[in-house]
Amino acid sequence: MTRSRIIVLVCILALLTGALACSSKGRTRGSTGVADPPFRGAVPEDAYVTDASVGSYGGTLVMAIPSNPKSFNPIVSVETSTAWVINNVVFKALTDYDNEQQKDIPGVAKSWEASPDGLEWTFHLRKGLLWSDGAPFTADDVMFTFQVMFDPNIAASARDLLIQSDKTLPVVEKVDDYTIRFRLKEPNALFVAALNNAFPLPKHKWEKAYKDGQFEQTLQLNSNPEDIVCLGPYCISEFVPDQRVVLVRNPYYWKVDQKGQRLPYIDKIIFLIVPTFDTMALKFGNGDTDMIHDINPDAVEMMKRGETSGNYTLYELPGFNTTYLVFNQDTGVDKKGRPYVDPVKLGWFRNKKFRQAISYAIDREGLVRTTLFGHGSPIYSFDPPANKLWYCDNAAKYPYDPGKALALLSEIGLNRNGSGQLVDSNGRAVEFNLTTNASRASRVNTGTLIKDDLAKIGIGVNFQPGDYNLIVDKLRRSRDFDAVIGSWQSGVPPDPIEAKNVLLPGSNDYYAFPNQKAPSTEWEKRFTDLISVCSSTIDMNLRRKSYCEAMEIWSEYLPEIDLIVANYAIAAKNNIGNVKPSSLANYTYWNIEELFFKK
Repeated sequence: MTRSRIIVLVCILALLTGALACSSKGRTRGSTGVADPPFRGAVPEDAYVTDASVGSYGGTLVMAIPSNPKSFNPIVSVETSTAWVINNVVFKALTDYDNEQQKDIPGVAKSWEASPDGLEWTFHLRKGLLWSDGAPFTADDVMFTFQVMFDPNIAASARDLLIQSDKTLPVVEKVDDYTIRFRLKEPNALFVAALNNAFPLPKHKWEKAYKDGQFEQTLQLNSNPEDIVCLGPYCISEFVPDQRVVLVRNPYYWKVDQKGQRLPYIDKIIFLIVPTFDTMALKFGNGDTDMIHDINPDAVEMMKRGETSGNYTLYELPGFNTTYLVFNQDTGVDKKGRPYVDPVKLGWFRNKKFRQAISYAIDREGLVRTTLFGHGSPIYSFDPPANKLWYCDNAAKYPYDPGKALALLSEIGLNRNGSGQLVDSNGRAVEFNLTTNASRASRVNTGTLIKDDLAKIGIGVNFQPGDYNLIVDKLRRSRDFDAVIGSWQSGVPPDPIEAKNVLLPGSNDYYAFPNQKAPSTEWEKRFTDLISVCSSTIDMNLRRKSYCEAMEIWSEYLPEIDLIVANYAIAAKNNIGNVKPSSLANYTYWNIEELFFKK
């Protein structure tokens, strides 16, 4: 940790433990008991009743996000910065996801059922729902939304999740004003989850713009907030670039608590645009914000020490963000006919015993202590234990064992010479180049430790961190690398089919050997077949059985060497009720309509 970084953390600690932690900048911090702005209209006939603790009305919740949203259009937006503000906050989908239970739950559709073969899905919409402008929500809005989503001229981010193997899309039918039916050509294990990203839009508001070919120009950052009609608990009120996004209660929102009181409880939400974590932590300590998510591992202990004086609670959760090491096993050549990988190195990299030896030679516990400051765990397969449904404990384990590593290397003709250097039968030294993102200190530290660990068994590592975009180009296009340290973040839901672009040898992000026309090994073929079963049936027992068998193969053959997973740390002020922290987005506020200020 650098001296300047230590100084910053000391300053943050001073704020967290000092008087400024009680500053409220004049905002209404507690409950007023009155909804302002007030609700309008009657409680919907099919209102969603939450099981959260009953709260009270009033107050303004302030949080920080690192960058401006790029759009307020939920159909064409793909950036995380946009999703933080609008997904499940301003817009709600047919189906939803419970981060706490890690399962799909009803959204604006109150229920659904599938045919036994998984080819027909029927969704029943909630009756009595109104858009934020007071217009009724019906099946016509859903039909319009899918017309827009399925239009090839619209860059709809969620469409890819619904494309079938013949490149067609499901047929959508209106059964009646509150029933929609989808007809598929093949089962889609992620169909319900895909609809979590299908946010209905009001036909009465945007049909003309769509017919005029102007849909992608709608719902922009400079749009009149009154035009951003929605079904979520909050509506856009104001956007000031590089400063804030302000949301106010949707007066027609359709969820209620167990006493029949309408949600949301909190009157107003403010997202401050704060580019760095250190500044976010300072604002949290100064009382300018009420919640903070994604606390850096090196700041966790410091923030824990400030809990009492700062009147907040820090939550440290098992995480989903994993770090891995991947070797280039690509047998291809570049445009000049030169192999992507030196043939001798390629022989090492494609040998599973070499990869297993490297896995044994890396001290994962040491990585956790040093790069995550103890706030994480070793992992040996693609999914971390935080994934309640898909974590498989049958993976092969590789505890730190340099002796075991050397024994495996000896089996493939790699042994230490008199000076302790690992060499092949021709006396060639075993060494390779390693890179990672230079702007991520934890990755650089990981690379340094791996270099040191492998030096202990005689392997030379030329570690040179580099520019992130250049490394992405090496992985996806030029293929000019030996080994890379990278990381994965989970989607919502954390279903393996969401990660097919990473898992399958034919995909672009299978970095060991991407875009294979056919699996290059028998084990990759078997693995591909198992993932295909997992994605082509809605039988959950069969899906899990197939996936765990696939993960057993993954951990034996190690197309990537999974190393560590960081814990996920967030903090929230103690005067906020119904906080259900999650290591899945939206972390502190995925249940934003249930949050309230305690009296």
